Amino acid sequence: MEGKSILALLAGAAAGLTLGILFAPASGEETREKIAEGAADAAHDLHVRARYVRRRINELKRTLADYGDDLKEDAKERITREIEKLEESIEENSAYSIDD
Repeated sequence: MEGKSILALLAGAAAGLTLGILFAPASGEETREKIAEGAADAAHDLHVRARYVRRRINELKRTLADYGDDLKEDAKERITREIEKLEESIEENSAYSIDD
């Protein structure tokens, strides 16, 4: 979804820049300045969005790492409970099978 937003932003900036150049009578120097300003603005906007995306990716990495740690701990607890149940069952069965 964010990729589409970036593309839409760039397409809008390019379209606006192109229309502005085509319909605004200006000297070649003024036109070049406008192109340079438009490119600088688009680059700045892209930089800001890229920073946001990097920050969100890092947040998601931390969230997934925490989730993975929780899953690992839950699995350890479940395995430990099952081992304890098996040990109890073995102890119960061992006591009955030898004496019977």
